[in-house]
Amino acid sequence: MTNLTLYHNGPSTCSQKVRLILELKKLDYESKSIDLMSGEQHDPEYVKLNPNHVVPTVVVNDMALIESSLINEYLEDTFPEIKARPRDPSSIHKMRLWIKYIDSYHPQCGSITYGIGVRNIILQKTKEEIDQDVANIPDVVKRKNRIDLLEKGLQAPIVIEGIKQSKIFLDKLENELGESEWLYGDSFGLADAATIPYIIRMDQLALSSLFNESTRSNIYSWYNKIQKMDIFQKAVTEYIPQPLVAVLNKFGEDQKDQVITIMEND
Repeated sequence: MTNLTLYHNGPSTCSQKVRLILELKKLDYESKSIDLMSGEQHDPEYVKLNPNHVVPTVVVNDMALIESSLINEYLEDTFPEIKARPRDPSSIHKMRLWIKYIDSYHPQCGSITYGIGVRNIILQKTKEEIDQDVANIPDVVKRKNRIDLLEKGLQAPIVIEGIKQSKIFLDKLENELGESEWLYGDSFGLADAATIPYIIRMDQLALSSLFNESTRSNIYSWYNKIQKMDIFQKAVTEYIPQPLVAVLNKFGEDQKDQVITIMEND
């Protein structure tokens, strides 16, 4: 019998990706929540499992798996009974190219999440707490970007670039969904799981007007369809605290006009 333990965080986009596939495949797992705001991802015992100081991590019979896209490929290879990958090689290639693109977009979504919402939560901490949080970031470039983001908010170059790249992401996704109602398969699969958390995050940041029925109808239909799936409730809704969503939404509403202006001044 395979024992699965998932170290994850409720709102984390990458944690959502893995939970969606675990639920799709009806796999039982032990849930270990990592509080990112308090810095549990930097705990020495956790870092032994995931030296990148991030979530998620899946432990399979004492073997630690990291990187959400690779975890999901592992789950597909190991538990193929419920398919999450297209069958023909050309579609698999397209799917992997898309997921590779999504992985490259991930930091951009992180920038807008922090620039619009999380920054305002972090700034409520003491200077000593903030300095320690920044010092715990292992990557020097990410550490510098976090300082810049906290100081400048929407005016930080990394946030401006994240907003512009988010428009490119939305346009690409709208185009891809014009070919099929799912990404590269006949049903919800790896590419859909890799992508939907970023639409969820934009929705939480009060940016849903960017993919409504009038602006990007393919994304709108796809998102609504996924929200009605049982796995969405189990993998997403149940794990995301509604007070946090309310806070992100408020900060998003307050800055929405500025965000859209940055997008349009490309």
